[in-house]
Amino acid sequence: MKRCLMLAAGCAGLLASGRAFPCGGGFGTGIQINPQQDIILVWKDGVETYVFQPIFCGTATNFALILPVPAQLSQKPALADQQAFTTAIALSEPKKVEVSEGSSIGCASGSLGTNGAANPGTTVVASGRVGFLDWTQLKAETETSFTDWLTANGYPYPTAASPNYSDYLLMKGVFDYYVQKGWYFLAFRISQDAVPDGGTICKSLGPVSLAFPTSSAVVPSRMASAGSTAPSSQFTWRVLGITHGDVQLDSGSSLAFSGAIPDSALPSLAGLAQTGDRLTRLNLSFSPNDELDVSLGTIIASDYRATEYVPASDSFCSVTKVSASGKHSLLALLGLAFFGLVCWQRWRRR
Repeated sequence: MKRCLMLAAGCAGLLASGRAFPCGGGFGTGIQINPQQDIILVWKDGVETYVFQPIFCGTATNFALILPVPAQLSQKPALADQQAFTTAIALSEPKKVEVSEGSSIGCASGSLGTNGAANPGTTVVASGRVGFLDWTQLKAETETSFTDWLTANGYPYPTAASPNYSDYLLMKGVFDYYVQKGWYFLAFRISQDAVPDGGTICKSLGPVSLAFPTSSAVVPSRMASAGSTAPSSQFTWRVLGITHGDVQLDSGSSLAFSGAIPDSALPSLAGLAQTGDRLTRLNLSFSPNDELDVSLGTIIASDYRATEYVPASDSFCSVTKVSASGKHSLLALLGLAFFGLVCWQRWRRR
């Protein structure tokens, strides 16, 4: 009986667990990049504040996260408030319209409308600690000098000895792309002080905020999708943009919401917005190994809220439709229920 319960718990844990890296290039043994991410991007007066949410699950020594940025940091990485994401998402939710089972829309829904070893050609600009992550900002003159620094300082990434040699060639090209653009690299890894024995860690760091000057807002999507083994053929990121009230972020055709931020919501946005600012929600989609980053412009502000069609509460679809975020939990519960039933039957036979 005890063995059976242990097996049930183990299966539930496997079903519910996952590995994810957000909004940068995640490297290491067994890493999977979650193709669905939320980021907050504040762009005001030529400065971009970038807020992302690292989640780690696995052996501590196997992780590295590389985030390219176009300039030297004006604000070092710091922990941000999770409530800012909750508030921005709630403010920008689409209008819900219920449809019956017989509707042509069916069950689908959619929107309309640390300092380390020295290496020639690579300079450590700044370094520090945020949460359980060590970070270093680097300026590399060549792709080789950058990868030499990563190797010397124990940051995992695809190398010539990797099982898939094409991943190594791809990553060389991506690193060189940012070097040629004159960008900086932010290298994150789990601090060995946080996990001194190099053991297993599975936790969410909480949002990390950093800022840098840039002439236009940008999302470093090429690095995030490089060499991806994501289970989806498409990356879908929700960008929650905050700007001055007279303009809004624009990517061409991915607008889901644009509206003024009410003063009542400002405290929960944790200093990311001020009176008169505007919130824009963009649903960005891009393919693994895309050749370019997502560049965002600005346009004159105009209020907009997308419409999402959902099954009516008494519709068959509403019973069978399960959100993607709840699938793992549902599978875990079903697994527990199944093994519990097996254990109960065995006990009754005795």
